[in-house]
Formats: sequence, C-alpha cells, structure tokens
Amino acid sequence: MRLFIDTNIIIEYVERRKEYGSVRRILEAIHSGIHEGLVSQGSVYTLTYLAEQALKANGFHRPELTDRLRQLMTAILQLVEPIGISRSEMLNAISNHDFHDLEDSLQFQSAQENRCNILITININDYKDADQSRMEILTPSAFVEKYMNVEP
Repeated sequence: MRLFIDTNIIIEYVERRKEYGSVRRILEAIHSGIHEGLVSQGSVYTLTYLAEQALKANGFHRPELTDRLRQLMTAILQLVEPIGISRSEMLNAISNHDFHDLEDSLQFQSAQENRCNILITININDYKDADQSRMEILTPSAFVEKYMNVEP
C-alpha cells in the first residue's frame, strides 16, 4: 500500500509520544518494503526546521548541529519518498472548503494526487470532512489494528 505519512507522524516517532509504538510498527513495515511511505515536500521543510529548533534547544551549535540535522534528515529521506503537487493542485487545496486548516488540505491534496491508499495522521479530526472515497484516513493505531493484525 502507498501510505501518506503526515508531518505529525514523524514528529510522534522522533519525540516518542503517545502513538510511538504504532508509528514504529508502520515505519518498520515501510523500511522492510511491505508498504511504501510518502511525505509531502512541505513536510520535509517543516521537519528540517523543527528538528533544527529542537537541536538548538538541546544546546547543539554549529557545526555539530548541522551534522546531526543532516543525519536525521538523511535517515528520514531513506525511509520515505517526498512527493509534490502542481500549482493548480495547490490552488485546489487552498480553495477546498472541507478544510479549515489549509496545511492539512495541502497534505490531503498531495496524498490524493499521488495515489496514496491511506493518509496516516495523529490529528484525525482535521480530516473529518475530507472526501474519503479514494483514500482512507487513519490514526497510526487504527492502521496497525486494521491492516497489520497486531495490537497497537
């Protein structure tokens, strides 16, 4: 399956938050080739920025900060494939009134345009009005329970 991984899923994993166990199982399945993991190009920029801020907050300075940031982003990009959308697709996302959060609408549009089967997100309520006729939207634990036959 083609799994669109929302930005918050990577953050959930890196920061070992509540859904860490389920996210870890999903990322392991992607790593082993069972599923294909995709992220928006925008997620890569956001994750780079957030990781840099976190490293700074933990006392890292250049050049070590840059080296650690490169290692982290390389590891992420070896796991998931960044995907993009066109300007017209972005405009469609921005004008989609099913979403109150435009970033979520852009994520959803990216996943749909790149033929993802499932969008995995922590913030499931942000997608409650989205058209799920072509793509399912699940939390990590719901995905694990439904498709991996393993307790989350």
